[in-house]
Amino acid sequence: DYRNFIIFPSEDNPMGAGFKVKSFIKAQPRDFQPFLSELCVTQMFDAFITKRLYSPGEDDVTFFDESIDAKLNRYKLKLRKIETPFLQSAKVHRKL
Repeated sequence: DYRNFIIFPSEDNPMGAGFKVKSFIKAQPRDFQPFLSELCVTQMFDAFITKRLYSPGEDDVTFFDESIDAKLNRYKLKLRKIETPFLQSAKVHRKL
């Protein structure tokens, strides 16, 4: 989960906000690492992380995070499911 590697801005954090790119890439399966190494240096990824840090309530960020949660909820071994109210409301709107 990429969210574990985000460094949020705070008074206790003198280095500032950001993303632990090296740690994130090392934590991923070896087959994915070359792709993620390239992805993490793109302007689009930087813009996404910046938006995630400073505008976490934006619809696109919420959609992305809840989509990850919904995918993780599909694991049968996961005992505690994470609620995805934004995705649920989107499903309701599609039916209308």
